[in-house]
Amino acid sequence: MWEKFKTYVQENTASFIGIILTIAITILIILIINFVMKNYAKRAKNKRAITLAKLVQSIIRYILIIIAIIIIINIFGFDITAVLAGAGIAGLIIGLGAQSLISDFLAGLGIAFENYYEIDDVVEIMGFKGTVIEMGLRSTKIMNWKGEVKIIANGEIKELINYSRTYSIAVVKIVLSYDENIDKVITLLEEKLPTMNESFPQIIEGPNVIGVSDLKDKGIEIQINAKTKAETHYAVERALRKRIVQILHENNIKIPYPQIVLQEVDRHADSK
Repeated sequence: MWEKFKTYVQENTASFIGIILTIAITILIILIINFVMKNYAKRAKNKRAITLAKLVQSIIRYILIIIAIIIIINIFGFDITAVLAGAGIAGLIIGLGAQSLISDFLAGLGIAFENYYEIDDVVEIMGFKGTVIEMGLRSTKIMNWKGEVKIIANGEIKELINYSRTYSIAVVKIVLSYDENIDKVITLLEEKLPTMNESFPQIIEGPNVIGVSDLKDKGIEIQINAKTKAETHYAVERALRKRIVQILHENNIKIPYPQIVLQEVDRHADSK
């Protein structure tokens, strides 16, 4: 058994060397392309360019792997024409199982050329919201704010929400006591809040005091809105709440809070 294996290796040494060189060269080219594309992505300022670079990288990788497989088949001495002809029959059988793979590839091309989303866009797909960190021909990787990464096959993406294609709205609601002068408070906020724009370049427009939005059990609700850059409204809302509290405290305006009134009943007086 060992002698037969040894003889086989000796007779096909050139073929094995050719296969090893083919695999090594393919891996080397893929690594070089990955390196070039990574450096390009770091220098590129346009998200669209970065996305297309990632897609081209994915396409080239698949093409190189297919070429390497064809070369290896030739090295083994098989007639590639006959293999491809036979693959036509086998393809009918395999094609049923490869439908999802082909669907993913076509969907990936469609997503890229239709520009549904790009690298670093914040999207929501199949109920999962996060930042697009990688986009390939077959799948898309999204990372949410907790660092969880979800890999979604492109063929499964039927609909999505892209939060990065337009502005966001920061909404803050505060409740004031019914004893406060509401007009005075609104005027005060309108004077003080616009100065936040200097410290927060995320704010595109506002903050604007919308006015009384509701009447609560414990007080009057006032709403403040600010138009912000995409997906930056969370930070602006936190800063708005902090600044509003500071303004109210500086002007001795109290924020109502739930109170419990306890009344002591004199049972002896009732018995009399």
